[in-house]
Amino acid sequence: MEKQRITVGYVELTQQESDRLYQEVKKDKDIKNYSELQGLMEDFDSVIIEPDARPLAEILDGDEAPTETEQGGARYIEVFNKLEEDTRYRFESSDQQ
Repeated sequence: MEKQRITVGYVELTQQESDRLYQEVKKDKDIKNYSELQGLMEDFDSVIIEPDARPLAEILDGDEAPTETEQGGARYIEVFNKLEEDTRYRFESSDQQ
């Protein structure tokens, strides 16, 4: 099976992200290759979910709370059907910068 980079909406996924999406979708749908996945994604769109950055003082109570902002968290890509209610797929983005 030849792998390919999948485009969902206006987002072209990396090869790693395409592999993650393929693994998720093949559990639910009867697809056998990346070409079928790309065809299925014609009705789907995607959104990038950024990590929630907020001051540590909001998370920790009392005097132990520093004034700096919490760093980290993972960036995710959520793929959803734009035409009808269907399964949503969420997986970690390859680009975490």
